[in-house]
Amino acid sequence: MCVNNEFNLTKIKKENIPLDIIFEDSEILIINKPSNFVVHLGYGNISGTLLNALIFHYKSNSSLPRAGIVHRLDKNTSGLLVVAKTILAYNYLIGLFKNRKIIKEYDAIVVGRIGRNGSINYPIKRNIYRRTIMTIGSGGKKAITHYKVITRFKNYTYVRVQIKTGRMHQIRVHFSSIAHPIFGDSTYSKGIRYNSLGYSKKTCIFLCRFSRPSLHSRMLSFVHPVTDELKTWITSPPLDMVHLLTLLYCEDMV
Repeated sequence: MCVNNEFNLTKIKKENIPLDIIFEDSEILIINKPSNFVVHLGYGNISGTLLNALIFHYKSNSSLPRAGIVHRLDKNTSGLLVVAKTILAYNYLIGLFKNRKIIKEYDAIVVGRIGRNGSINYPIKRNIYRRTIMTIGSGGKKAITHYKVITRFKNYTYVRVQIKTGRMHQIRVHFSSIAHPIFGDSTYSKGIRYNSLGYSKKTCIFLCRFSRPSLHSRMLSFVHPVTDELKTWITSPPLDMVHLLTLLYCEDMV
């Protein structure tokens, strides 16, 4: 359903929320979203969102469907988002996403040691008992996740992930399905929060206090809607993930 049918953007509160703009031209914005930041309005989230910030900083976006937002990241997933600034760019980007012509790459730290690169190809559907979360199962929509092992630690694995589909919570659901949930993901962790075996007290405290899925949208790549150039943007993980990775690297060197 079009959000403009749910919310009249002219009546939504415009909020001066700072945005980390990686790239901007007349057609698109590339935004580096922090964690703990909701992308879109929803029932219960009518302020403090990316949408509220967009219609403050870019008044013309109030006339676009969804204020130019063409895809989302979960509230606690950090990283790159593309936003349209014109109706031409909006329709073009919607088409790219529909036809899977936008490359999206993520960094993640998962629980347990993954032996090798691989793919996860399980359909995803809404959980019939908890409608706000997703699950795998027959009757779901096709979902494909590819991953490459970057580093194996004692009890964790640092992976780089590409998704060929964009289902809600896809990466989190898929890694949970192979018994390697995203570290810090209390929703899909199957009761596993962290594994402290063999780690120092300092690292154990940090692991225990890490309170979001360690998932970061590191790269977007697609052909620009006007110039026809292939454009690619990459951003490093935020400080909390960098700190986590640093501790895990140091523990493995001991």
